[in-house]
Amino acid sequence: MARTLLTLIFLPAFVLTLSSCASDECDDNKNSLPLAEFYSSLPEPQPVSLDSISIYGIGAPGDSILVDSAASVGQCHLPFRIDTGETTYVIQYLQQAISEIGIRDTVTFRYTIDPQFVSSACGAVYYYDDIRIEHTNHFLDSVSCPGRKITNENKVNILMYFRIDESSNALIH
Repeated sequence: MARTLLTLIFLPAFVLTLSSCASDECDDNKNSLPLAEFYSSLPEPQPVSLDSISIYGIGAPGDSILVDSAASVGQCHLPFRIDTGETTYVIQYLQQAISEIGIRDTVTFRYTIDPQFVSSACGAVYYYDDIRIEHTNHFLDSVSCPGRKITNENKVNILMYFRIDESSNALIH
């Protein structure tokens, strides 16, 4: 009877201790998911939201649209491929006057992939080093990755600067 009583008292405490260790171990962000934020390319850049844009990846199996919106978008996640050191995205402008002539910008990221072991419970996370960027310049003025490295730190990693008319907030070609 005493043995059963001790088991009933200590077993729940032991289970709680084990479960709290397992859940705490993987609470942090374990994905290196690049976050791009949009800015004007004015002399003093300001955050901007673009309406009627579509952003999609090319060249990867199962490519999908990341952004397809008539609503304003000021940032989006741009996942990098881990099977190759290159990822390309297309920014398609859906405003009627622009989409009729088919203008779109392309951004290509080239990088080295650096897997980092986190733990046996959480596995590995991929860091992206030595990031190099090429892009077209229709409405996109420039793209940068401060530090040229993306880790699993939850922050904006990529800055995209668009040519914006200061008076109307419209894209300028």
